[in-house]
Amino acid sequence: MNISGEIQAAFRQLTAEIPPDRQDGGKDSGTQRLLLGKVLRLLDDQSALIQIGGRTMQGKLETALRPQAYYWFSYDKQPAEKTGRLHVIDQFEGSPKTVQEAAGRLLNALSVKPGPVSLQIAETFMQQKLPMTENSLKACIRWAESLPAAELKKAAETIVFALKRELPAHPEVLSSIHAVKYPVPTRRLLSGLLQAINQAPQSAKELSVLKEAVSDVLNAETDLHAERLLKKLAEAARMPIPETGLMDEGERTESKQSPFVRETRENGKAVSSQPSPPSARTDPELPEKTAKQIIEKLMTSAEKTENRPVKETAEIIKAFISQEKTFKTAPVLQKAHLTEQEAAVFEKAVQLTELKYAEKDDVLSLLQKIKKGLGTRDELSFITALEKGVSPQPEKQALKTALQAVRTLQEAPQSVKQEAEPLIHKLNGQLFIEQHNPSFTQMVLSFPLGASAYESDITVLFKGRKKPDGKLDPSHCRLLFLLHLETLQETVVDCMIQQNVMTITVETDFELQAAIDPLVPALKEAVKETGFSLSGVTSKKRRPKDQSVLVEEFIEKDGGRKVDVKI
Repeated sequence: MNISGEIQAAFRQLTAEIPPDRQDGGKDSGTQRLLLGKVLRLLDDQSALIQIGGRTMQGKLETALRPQAYYWFSYDKQPAEKTGRLHVIDQFEGSPKTVQEAAGRLLNALSVKPGPVSLQIAETFMQQKLPMTENSLKACIRWAESLPAAELKKAAETIVFALKRELPAHPEVLSSIHAVKYPVPTRRLLSGLLQAINQAPQSAKELSVLKEAVSDVLNAETDLHAERLLKKLAEAARMPIPETGLMDEGERTESKQSPFVRETRENGKAVSSQPSPPSARTDPELPEKTAKQIIEKLMTSAEKTENRPVKETAEIIKAFISQEKTFKTAPVLQKAHLTEQEAAVFEKAVQLTELKYAEKDDVLSLLQKIKKGLGTRDELSFITALEKGVSPQPEKQALKTALQAVRTLQEAPQSVKQEAEPLIHKLNGQLFIEQHNPSFTQMVLSFPLGASAYESDITVLFKGRKKPDGKLDPSHCRLLFLLHLETLQETVVDCMIQQNVMTITVETDFELQAAIDPLVPALKEAVKETGFSLSGVTSKKRRPKDQSVLVEEFIEKDGGRKVDVKI
């Protein structure tokens, strides 16, 4: 399925009931292309030679024009006509001395007051040769005016990025692209939304669903830790693993199906790209009797609070961590009625099962849980619902659909809607940048990592070739990781794979080559086990660029689509 086409169809549905003067479309004069042209000379047969951009055209005159004069035209062509029509909308006394002067004349002709925002946007259209209609220009100006004045330059860059990729000049699209190019950490957005929900006067069903979806993403790390801890205790107690309550029926079915596999270059064995669930590390056994008592008390506590066992366990884990910092016994620990010995064993289990960000399975499992919680896999059903003109039904743990449900809820508090908007835009923006065509796939995903690790997102940009059958070809692809690490700060990891040969480049503010070189042999062996070979790891001094520039460079370098104005 061509997801770009699905996006266009969805936005046709979105804009169907928007007045023509507020959208880039329709059948009024606002859809005609705006062009700046110069009359080179008048011809004897009541026609004129006109230069527009780098092209010269001859047109039959139905109004008087002055030779060597500049004009703003609107261009229109009806389906039944063989040739199009240029309509004069403004005439210059002489040649425009600056782009700003030309932009100001155009705005006046369109009854738009020239100001810092409108002039900047009109100038951007002209300088970047963006396809310009009255509606698209006015829509972009209105959108830019809705942003803080300090973001004007960024707004102009967002407009260029969107329109050169043939995305509609719609405020939802522009806000979504802007949220990806200039991101706010997802965890910060989620925390603000959760606070607004908690302070809301009513508790509608949609708000409770949204609260759970937000909490599931924010607490993904602790919930995963709790699952591992319950499993560890059950193994020690020689008991069946308790039902955690987190895995729904769809996940159980999905986990039984064959994951995506690829043939290794060396021996042709199928290697799963789906990580195995992280298990507790090999550590000294926990006392069987005490582990059993802890599980029974956790189950009892969960029943009393009508909570899921994994959620109850996650709360106790948080309490232990908080107790270590504050030296105060949290109320949840008192409710669990753990004895001193049980508390010590529980604390030991907490330490044995904590997630390690240096271990592959731990990180992949966390990213999968966050991806599911964000609702990334529900994008197509979300678009299909928009096409049908209905609101997507919120599903358990699907943030995207829960956000949309609250957005369309009339009685939802304005404070909640206001906090939800940036999240909706950020999730949508990743979809708009996504490209799927017969030869390659391109996507951008941001993951908010746990509070115990980093407050900022890990952003992954992927571009890969497709095989003739339409499946991704893992032997030819590129992955770019944008990270903000505790010690290395801004870090870019560029992984290029060509014919199963992997090349990795790490960009930071530090000289890391001497530290990296001793680790390369072990990394080569690990990469070899996945069916690839590693040619090397190179450290580079990071160039001072923000994320928006890196995203744009990645797309441009690898085949992102640009369209210049054509006459």
